Amino acid sequence: MLLVPAGLAAVIAVVLAVAGMAGGWIVTAAAGLCVLSLAVGWGDLLRLPHRQGTAVLVGALGVVSLVVGTVAVTPGTAVQRPLAVFAAVIAVAVLLSFGHELLRQDGRHDLVESVTGTLTGQIVAVLASGWVLLFHTDAGPAAIIVAAAAIGGSRVGAALPLRLPDRLAPWVGVGIGLGAALGASFLVKGVSPVTAVGFGVAVSAVGVAIDRLFPLEEARFDVSMLARAAGPVAAAGTVAYTVLRMGVG
Repeated sequence: MLLVPAGLAAVIAVVLAVAGMAGGWIVTAAAGLCVLSLAVGWGDLLRLPHRQGTAVLVGALGVVSLVVGTVAVTPGTAVQRPLAVFAAVIAVAVLLSFGHELLRQDGRHDLVESVTGTLTGQIVAVLASGWVLLFHTDAGPAAIIVAAAAIGGSRVGAALPLRLPDRLAPWVGVGIGLGAALGASFLVKGVSPVTAVGFGVAVSAVGVAIDRLFPLEEARFDVSMLARAAGPVAAAGTVAYTVLRMGVG
């Protein structure tokens, strides 16, 4: 069963890689697919009390962030520090999370869980806009392909049915993600092997961290698998963009 979300994550990563080669609005559309998957399954993954409202907020903030990211890197309106503009988007997410609770008509049970869970989902959705920013760096499509290889490889690696101690199992995903990123960097031009190593380690680590938040034994064969698959992929975009902006390699 664990291979299902891993396979879905790999499919989303492949779609992003293909979109990176196509360029333009297709990258935004591919990132939007990731956001949609996250929104549909997030409430079920966290077992939140008002899942429809959570899905709407996660999806809406993800779409808004993609629009903001696209505008932030569009010639004529481009800003020097694109990530800074998302501070306002996250501030709106905080307000909407509390507004969502005020509109609930179910007695507002599990209030803290609902607020924190919904806000976390919105933030992860916002991180998906990093794929748009990554495409508009000097590395362009190459950066998208290498980062997508890293997250796709790490997801499949983390789900392999290997009988390893809990402390060693996550390193399999990190190792495969690192190898996939490094291999992809030799197939495309624009991303140095050192930068690819940075992508592989950082992106794979994000996937491992999200797995730790949602223990594998809780995996369920329902729509929550969409969020389990899309969450690491969404976060990977901004992580890879940050690695690139830090000048790794």
